[in-house]
Parts: sequence; structure tokens; C-alpha cells
Amino acid sequence: MNALTLIVAAAAGSYEPPPEVFYPQAVACAVSAKLAAGKEMDGEAFGELMTWGLILADVGRKAGRSKDQVDSGDLVAAEPFYKRLKEKKPKAFAAHRDYCRALLDADRP
Repeated sequence: MNALTLIVAAAAGSYEPPPEVFYPQAVACAVSAKLAAGKEMDGEAFGELMTWGLILADVGRKAGRSKDQVDSGDLVAAEPFYKRLKEKKPKAFAAHRDYCRALLDADRP
């Protein structure tokens, strides 16, 4: 295989969103998943939370976030906003949840 073929093959690979763009979205989706699941979460909700956790760990590192920020700091900071959205604007919260589930169903944005 020549160098040009390798470059074309690498360029045709899967899209990796910029971590600085994707990380805040992942934080938002992780927080809203947690709020939607409540205290008595089922297996599907647990799986979604675990998936967002893995995404946060990977993308957070790439975005330059510290371990403490990724582990809880950013989630704690975002939670009041999404809690209020869930309470005051349930249709907007539901639309956000649909967006987050669509991200997980996609091949990454």
C-alpha cells in the first residue's frame, strides 16, 4: 500500500467530533439521563448512564478537563439547569432527552 492510499483510507475513517464541542453535550446528556432515570432506574437507564460516563471519560480527557471535573465537577455544575428545565419546561426536557438518545443511536455526531 502506498502513502496516498493510507492517507485516503485514514481520511475516510469515522468522524470524531471536536472534544471541545462534544464534551459539553455529553455532560448535558449525562445529567439529563440521571434526572430522567430518578432513584429507581431500570437496566436501560443504567446502560445509558454508563455509556455517557465512558464517553465523558474519553472526551473529557481529550478536551483537557481534569479527572475531578469529568468525575463530578462538570455534572454538579450542570445539574441545576437541567433540573429546572425538567420541572419548568418538560417538553424542552423531553426534546433534549430525544436528542441525547439519538446521539447514542448515531455513529457519533
